[in-house]
Amino acid sequence: MSIIFNNVRIIKDGMFFPSQKVLIENGEISMVGSNIHKNVDKIIECKQKYLIPGLIDAHSHLGLADSYYPIDDTSESYCDFMPHLRPLDGIKMRDQALADARRAGITTAMVCPSSDLPIAGVCSILKTNGNSADVGLIVEQAGILMSFGELPKINSHNNQTALSTRMSIAASIREELMKAQDYAIVKQSKKSTKDRDIKMEALLPLIKGDVPMRACAHRAEDIMTAIRIADEFNLKLVIEYGTEAYLIAETLAEKNIPVVLGPSLTSRSRYELSENTFESAKILMNAGVKVALTCDYPGLPVETLRVAAAMAIQYGLDERRALSAITVYPAEILGLDERIGRIKKGYDGDLALFSGHPLDIRSKMEALVIDGELFAFSDDIVIENG
Repeated sequence: MSIIFNNVRIIKDGMFFPSQKVLIENGEISMVGSNIHKNVDKIIECKQKYLIPGLIDAHSHLGLADSYYPIDDTSESYCDFMPHLRPLDGIKMRDQALADARRAGITTAMVCPSSDLPIAGVCSILKTNGNSADVGLIVEQAGILMSFGELPKINSHNNQTALSTRMSIAASIREELMKAQDYAIVKQSKKSTKDRDIKMEALLPLIKGDVPMRACAHRAEDIMTAIRIADEFNLKLVIEYGTEAYLIAETLAEKNIPVVLGPSLTSRSRYELSENTFESAKILMNAGVKVALTCDYPGLPVETLRVAAAMAIQYGLDERRALSAITVYPAEILGLDERIGRIKKGYDGDLALFSGHPLDIRSKMEALVIDGELFAFSDDIVIENG
């Protein structure tokens, strides 16, 4: 299907340009400008409404935590090390949360297991449309989720396993990574693969530097532990949550470590969240840290992603970087900035149309396109056949 957004404000380099047109053909953006004349299947008359790239949530559990029933496929409760868990084997794409994500303008999400295990599993990136996770899959192995701090301690205590301190969590993660290093050496030296270990196989891309360690950590001390381990094993690193990351912003900037920040709208309900502030994004970005915002569904409703960006503005972040934190920056952190996050020729046809400025909470989501598939959400939108 070919679609043209006509007479629309589009965002470029943090600024909105009026009276533009955007043409989508074969699931990709094929033309952007003010002078496009081409026969298309659908014409969306936008009347100077606001068009931005589809929003990106770089940390979620969409489709793993069922919206309707007390079903939780986000983690394996009775083990501490499960690097081989794959979200694709548990995601229910027909769950209401995926429809809510589309209604919120989210076209891409990283889905990962829960953060209550020291090594929780694989993180996968997918689009939010389709009846099967395989339909919208972009990257199956986008990192290994690890967790530091209170959650793995609590989970270990509840299951009466051996990890009761931050020291033991860090030591056990080191032990598993050492095993993975040894496994990689042995595998390289042997021609036979009959003695494969599924957990070690899952860690190989991490050890080789092909994917990052995605470290869930709130406290500054836990973030520093993750940095220490990443340095020891020469791993790529992304900090997830990062409640106190702003306290060590200069260190993160110096080491070029990005932060997927959030969920910022939660209360200070746990010790680890006591230093939570809406100024985090501004402090981190001013120091030179790349930041993406997340609502950590089901930690918060998936619809709150725009709200988090708006709150960051209220606490001093400029509008351009706030919008980038839910579009451009998460695309860069996920390694997909040559494909999503911008309105640019050759990029995926993922676009969100709003009645007003997208960070004005009064603005309504009117239409969404994912890989050229059109979703209409408002009776006010005018869609004509070409």
